[in-house]
Amino acid sequence: MKNRIFTGIIACIAISAAIWLLISYKDALDELSFRESNKAVLEKDIYEFRKEANNNRNYLDNLRKNPDFQDATARKELGYGAKGERVYRFPAEQ
Repeated sequence: MKNRIFTGIIACIAISAAIWLLISYKDALDELSFRESNKAVLEKDIYEFRKEANNNRNYLDNLRKNPDFQDATARKELGYGAKGERVYRFPAEQ
């Protein structure tokens, strides 16, 4: 009789542990899935940031080394003109 009760208690504990392990495993799989999708988004962001940094690096290199680019940038961004040249500025469209 005592042996049967003891076996029943052990069986209940084992079943409870198995259920707990299955629930924990499901939660771990859900977390892994979330982390993997988040990783893909972050890798895409890193790619975009590297591309932007490379474009900015090229722009700065041109600005430092290329006099024609310096002149064109000064005209476009700052509204400068060559000596004796008239520069007309129009208000930005809204």
